[in-house]
Amino acid sequence: MQQQSQPRAASFLLVMSWIYLLVALGMIGFALYKLTNTDVTLTFAGVTDAVFLIIGGVLGFLAGIFGLVSKNLKRCRIIGLVLLGIAAVPLVINLLAGEGVKTYWKNIAVMVLPFLYLLAALIKRSAKKPQVTPQQPAQPSEEDLSQYAAPAPKPAAAPQAQQTPQGPVSETEQPKTE
Repeated sequence: MQQQSQPRAASFLLVMSWIYLLVALGMIGFALYKLTNTDVTLTFAGVTDAVFLIIGGVLGFLAGIFGLVSKNLKRCRIIGLVLLGIAAVPLVINLLAGEGVKTYWKNIAVMVLPFLYLLAALIKRSAKKPQVTPQQPAQPSEEDLSQYAAPAPKPAAAPQAQQTPQGPVSETEQPKTE
């Protein structure tokens, strides 16, 4: 039984994609619970966190799918950067709002998964490709070589008239000697 092994970079992206799929579903569920709970206190920071968790969860789910099925790593890198930016927005908002340290750590922890996903896409992109042995140049055919050959000699032409001081003289006419 022959088993094909994947490079570590490819398996790292697959693992991160599966993790992102599961965590994204959890993020969406947690954010919806947080917004619809009966004893919810709708603060600016709480609503902002919940909205960005939903947006990040939906895009994270897409990132997980792209990481599993897409051959285009550029798409994975772009969505990884977008997710990292979306995860950073609540951190900046909470910093500007003057929230407590507990909120900062929560926002930094949310940024870890997009960072690891982006790192996995970058590592897979930079993974060494198998070296291709250089191919031997093909032997040129006789037809290819014929374009470089010397031109073939032309067949001998009919005798031409010779120039003399008295005018043209053909070979049949001999000058008269007296």
